[in-house]
Formats: sequence, structure tokens, C-alpha cells
Amino acid sequence: MVSKQLNPYVTIIGLVALLVATPIQSANLDPAIPAFVENYCIDCHDSETEKGDRNFEPFLDAKDPDKHHQTLEEILEQLNLGEMPPAKKGVAQPDNATRRKIVEGITRHLTQAEAFSKSQSTVLRRLTRYEYNYTLRDLLGIDTAAADMTRDFPAESRTHGFANLASVQALSDHQLGLYMDSALKYLDMALVFGQKQPQVQRYAFKPLDLNGSYTNPGAVKYRVCAKDGSHLDIAHGYPVDPDPTYPKAFSRKGVPVPGHYKISVKANAIGRKHPYDPSIFPNDLSVPLQLGLWHVPNSRYLGNQASEGRVLIDVYDLPDNEPTEVGKTVWMPAGSIPFVHWINGPGSSKRPLRLLTERYHTEAIRKTQTALDQLVEQGLPVPKDALVQKVYISDVYQGPRIRIFEISVEGPLHPSWPPPGHRNIIGEETDATKVDIPSTFEKFATKAFRQPVDANEIRHYIEYTQGLVKSGIPPAEAIRKGFAAILTSPRFLFLDEGDSRKGKTLDSHQLANRLSYALWSSMPDAHLSKLAKEGKLDQPQTLAKQIDRLLDNPKSEAFIRHFADTWLSLYKIGSMPPGELQYPAYFRDRLEAAMKEETLLFLTDIIKNNRPIDALLNSRETFLNGNLAKHYGLKGINGAHFRKVSFPNDLRRSGILGHASVLTATSNGVETSPVVRGVWVLENILGTPPPPPPPDVPPIEPDTRGATTIREQLAKHRSVAACADCHAKIDPWGFALEYYDPVGGFRKNYPILASNGRISPRPGKPIDGSGELPDGTFISDESSLRKELLQRKEAFTKNLIRKFLTYATGRETNFRDEPEIQKIANEVAKSGYGFRDLIQLSLQSEAFRNR
Repeated sequence: MVSKQLNPYVTIIGLVALLVATPIQSANLDPAIPAFVENYCIDCHDSETEKGDRNFEPFLDAKDPDKHHQTLEEILEQLNLGEMPPAKKGVAQPDNATRRKIVEGITRHLTQAEAFSKSQSTVLRRLTRYEYNYTLRDLLGIDTAAADMTRDFPAESRTHGFANLASVQALSDHQLGLYMDSALKYLDMALVFGQKQPQVQRYAFKPLDLNGSYTNPGAVKYRVCAKDGSHLDIAHGYPVDPDPTYPKAFSRKGVPVPGHYKISVKANAIGRKHPYDPSIFPNDLSVPLQLGLWHVPNSRYLGNQASEGRVLIDVYDLPDNEPTEVGKTVWMPAGSIPFVHWINGPGSSKRPLRLLTERYHTEAIRKTQTALDQLVEQGLPVPKDALVQKVYISDVYQGPRIRIFEISVEGPLHPSWPPPGHRNIIGEETDATKVDIPSTFEKFATKAFRQPVDANEIRHYIEYTQGLVKSGIPPAEAIRKGFAAILTSPRFLFLDEGDSRKGKTLDSHQLANRLSYALWSSMPDAHLSKLAKEGKLDQPQTLAKQIDRLLDNPKSEAFIRHFADTWLSLYKIGSMPPGELQYPAYFRDRLEAAMKEETLLFLTDIIKNNRPIDALLNSRETFLNGNLAKHYGLKGINGAHFRKVSFPNDLRRSGILGHASVLTATSNGVETSPVVRGVWVLENILGTPPPPPPPDVPPIEPDTRGATTIREQLAKHRSVAACADCHAKIDPWGFALEYYDPVGGFRKNYPILASNGRISPRPGKPIDGSGELPDGTFISDESSLRKELLQRKEAFTKNLIRKFLTYATGRETNFRDEPEIQKIANEVAKSGYGFRDLIQLSLQSEAFRNR
């Protein structure tokens, strides 16, 4: 079947050989191109009409029309889409031979012009914040997620979602200082000069050691120790709890040294079946009570305002009334403290306990002096100890809570000494005075710079360190500062891809680095570096095997996570969270984290099994936990763990367009917009982003009252002539996704906002997801949208290749890459459109292997 996006007479498939064979002699524009614009475009795009806010008169009137590259790119895109000239009555249409000639001429011209004006090589680029942390994790053998020293780093600049493009990166003096500080702190965790292997200790925290009390008079937090000290009950909690449960005295110091520690918690659920009115509790008690286990680097992160910096270890479904032990071995920096809370609990509102007391346990109501005065006025007897509370709500409470019997921490668990981080960069020696500084620094710099170095190249680091020792600074501190200098060197912070003047092909070590950072976001391991040193990595079979090896390694999770953030715009999730009153489940059920996890597991499965890229759009399988399944309206799935699920036939979800992550990322937390989602489809799926809106057109104001639909508002917006044509190309792609709300929940009607700020139970106006594409194709709903996108599989494939190559190389693709992209797309099609094949072919291509 011929792709609908590319007219068979217009497509540039046949240009690959032509462009490769044609020498670059001139960037002069073929006179036939302005003549074509005069004959077929100018009637709608002159200074008076300006349809789509496009005026081509400056292009025709210019003395050098070949310099109007943006105009030519837009004309080429519309011809390739087959949308211009529009197939309307009275609009002149060129014959197919003329179309093809103009497409070839514009493509050749833009390719040649780009060759004159731009370098095709990747500009020297800096490690992103996440690449920096992953690299130090592998270099120093520490957990940089548990002890992230880059939280104060400036946010990465992004272009079209990409954070790793050299063209938008910056490095200020302030940021360089932050790199130095973080390097010193990370080295402190890795190096153990002068230290003996610490003894394994077990810290056991009983209920009385935790921050609870014996009674609860009805305060905001219910955390009560049994009178005999056998357990602690927690009846509050939610995903980011401001008042977690932790060992109070231990929190003053935390674990003594960095290392791996086994954290265990003995606990169970109590009172999920209770005698009270179930509406009193705002959380869902039909699912297991879940214990969240966390750790923090120090006690500052236990405060009411803390959330950033807390490290979630895991979430556990607790059995009812049966004590069970849960936990995990994790890496913790010195000073770390574990804590727990009821992660799907009722929050910290006073309301549940107050209602319980008033309705069921009036004996636990605290007497006030005012109430006693009223009894006296009525002539009733008042005991002298009437103000002494004899019964507390904690004495009689029978509602849901998590019961903690013990929390323990055991460690540090070092199977050998010195630990791997120290041994990896120093060796077995822990006496700094015995370290051979020149050879040690040469070894460390070779790993840090990710290519062979000799002593002469790093002499200044060696002399700096030796100078510190001579000045009286202890050798351990001098070595630490010397290493920190290496870790703030441009050769560490930047990816060195050589000088393009010496040849366009990457050498073996540069290829190893690019490959490793593409698939691991981190430095090459010993095996990859060995192959590079031996000059074997550029052999096709060896490279293919290494690509598979890297993809099969757990470290490839970093690639899938960050590529999804970039390609699917998932990095936007959380930047505009929904209102808690309108969408309480988003916060209560930890949906934000679950949404991202679904997409990560989904993409991992497709890549691992080399499923065709069609599955990205039409797969009826996904990965869900209990909360996300409930959000999707799927019954029978409970618990915190994710599992592979097939959607029933009546559930209207398929592929990534049905993922709540994508649907949330393309919303603003308040309302949905077919414009935003339509632009997302054009840019992220088809690779044909529309031009930005004119600067003088006001944005659409959402009608939160529900009096008008977004379609009605857009119809009014389209009355502005400058907006009509662009919206005709954008909106039909987004209307079908209106069936999903700002957090990806399915709906058939628009919501009405009630006076209390919540969504009214009354349905608003019905959703109309239909639209007509510029080529006349009618889309009725999200199902027909997916079918139309799959009809444009060639465009989807090529866009996915462009996105992946941009991510993998750190530079945006351009017209000169198109022949290579077309070649990869042809091979992907021959192999059955497997996603893993697409990655393999892209990483073996010249576009990836060249500077």
C-alpha cells in the first residue's frame, strides 16, 4: 500500500541515488521553482490573502530567492504531504511530472545550501545531568540516585524535547563550581583511605523507638504505640507524606558510613474490614494497604516541606492481620535514614477521626470547660476530674491502619575490602602515602576521559597533586582534589568526538563512547573499551553484537526512559499538575509515577522482543498496576506491582496514544486541547510540525463552566483568517483524542466545574472526536486516528529514525541526512519494521558512525 502522506509522484525516495551521485557545484535556485510558486501558490499566499499566514511575495520579489530557505522548506513539506495546492474546485493543479521536478529541485537546492552553510558533525557536547550521574555511578561505584549531588544544577535547556543537543548547552563559572563540589562529595563516598573494613551492624528499631506516642487525642496524624510496646499503628499517609514514620534517635546521625544496607520492615494491615461507614475514609479500601519504604540522605528530608531528595525503595502490598517481613538491600550514603508510611492511606485530614469520634465513640470526645459550665448551669452534677480524658480515640479505634512491629537496618555489607569504587580507581591500597600518583592518575584519567591517555597528557594533574602533598596537605586529600580536577576537566564533562578535519568517521574509542551514551547514558564498560582498543568495534558483526549486548543490559533502562522523555514529551509530566480537587486520584494513587512506568515497560517489551513499530500505535497489550488499571476502568487488577495486561475488546485504548503518560504530557492539567495534541501527533509521530502561530493572535481561553465545547471555541477562533488554514491542518489530528481527559481518563462528555471547585457529577456536552484531514480523509474517533497514522507508516518510521538519531548523536538531523535516513527506513521495512531492528540499523549507519 502506498503511503498516504507521500504522493507516489512527489516522494523523495527516488532522490537518494540522485543526491548522493550529484556533486555539489552550486546553491543557485532553479528558475522553475519561483515560476511554480507564481503559477500554483501565489493566488492564496500573496500580501492580500496570506492564507495560513504565509506570504510568498517576498520570496518572488527577492533578488536572491535562493536565500529564502524557510519558505522553500515549507513549500517542500506541503508538496510531500500532498496537501498543496489544495484539491479544491477552481484551484490549478500541476501535473505529476511538474510536481516531481519541483520536489527534486527544492530538495537538491536545500541539501546543497546546507552543505555550504552548516557542519554535519556533532558539535562538542556536554554530558547532561543524568549522563553525568550515570557516569560517576559507573566510574566510582556509588549510587548517584540515592546521593544525587546535582539537585542544585541549572535545569537543562531543551530543543524539541532534546536535552543533549550541544547547540543549546551552556557551561557557566557557577555551574563549573557546582561540578567541583559534587565531584568532591562523590569522591568522599568512593575513597576509603585510612579506613578499615567497617563491622556489619544491625540496628533494630522497636515501636517505642519510632516517632509515635501511646495515645492519640484526635490530632491530625494517628500514629500510636501499643501500651505494651509491641507494635505501632499508623492510620494516616499518602504518596508524599509530610510526616513519615522513622527511628527518632537514629535520625540524628543515620548510617555511619556509605555502603549497601539491608532494610527490613515487619508489618501487616489491620482494620481494612471495619464497623464504620465506609464513606468516612477517602481512600480505596477494596485494595491492599500499601507500605512505602524510603530513605533520605539526612534528617532535613524528613520535614513537612520535603519531597525532593527522598529515595523510594519500593512499595509493598501488606496482608491483612498476618505479620510479614518486607525490605531490600540498597546503597545508602553516610547519614541516611529509612522511613515508612502508608502510601495509599487517607492523608492527613482531621475529618475521618473527627467523624468517627462524633458518630461512634463519643466517650473519646475531650471535655472542655465551656461544656462543663453548661452542665453546671443546667444543675447537673460535674465530677472533679471531668476534664481528665479517660478514653482516647486510639483506645477504641477499629479502622484501617498499618501495624509496624520492627524496622531494622543491617550493614554496611561489603563482600570485600576495599569496596569496588575504591578498588576500581586506586586498587587494593588504602594507605594514601603508598599510592603511586603518576600511574594511578594515568589509570584514572583513562577511565574518566573514556580513551587512552599517557602521563604527558595529564602531567598538570599529576604535578598539581604532588605539589599539594609537598605543601603539607595529607596525601589522601591531595589525591581527592586531583581526582576532582580530572572530573571537572572538559575531557570528562564533554564527549570528545575528534576533529572533523581529520576525517568524518569516528575512531574506535569515539564510537564506543557514542554507542555507550546512546544506549546506557553512561561510559563504556571494560569489554566495550577493550574492543575499541583492539580496533574491532568498527567491524559490522562485532558492532551488531555489542548493540545487542548493550540493549540487553539493565543499564539500557536509562536509554528507554530518557528517549521516551524526549520523543514522547514525557519530561513535561509534573510541570503542570492537575488540580487536586478535580483529579484527586492523580495524587492519591501515585498515578504520575505509574503512568511513566507503564510507558517505560511497554517500550522495553517492544524493543526486547523486536515487535513491529505498528505496536507502538495499535498494541492491545500494556503494563499496569492496580491503581493505573482502576484509572483505565479495568477491574480485577490489584496491588502495587506491574504486570502485562491485554485490554478487553470494550476498552478504548491502544498503543501509546492510549497511555495516560502521553495524554497527560499533552495537557495542561486543567483542560485538554485538540490543538496541543494535534501538534504533538504531527511533530512526534509524523515528523511534520506546523509553523508557530502568528504573534498577534490571542490564545483560546478555556470555558471551565462547560457552556461551550473546545470545538465551538475553535470554530470561533478560526474566524480569524490567519488561523483558519493552520487549524485545518492541526485540529483534526487532535479532536479524536478529546475522549481522554487531562490525566488520560476516558470520557464521553466534557466536565462541568462545580462551585466547590470539583468536577460536577452532571455530564457536560458530549464529545465529538471527528474531523476531516486536509486530504479529505474523515476521522471519527481515536480508533480511526490510529488507522490513519498506520497508513502513513513510512512517515512514522522515518520520523522515529530521525528522533532516535538525534538522541543518539546529540545533533539534529538535516537535509543531508535524508538519503541515509531513507536507506535505514528501507532496510527497516524489509526486516518487518521491528523496533529493535530500527535501533540496530540506525546505530550501524553512517549518520551514527560519522562525526
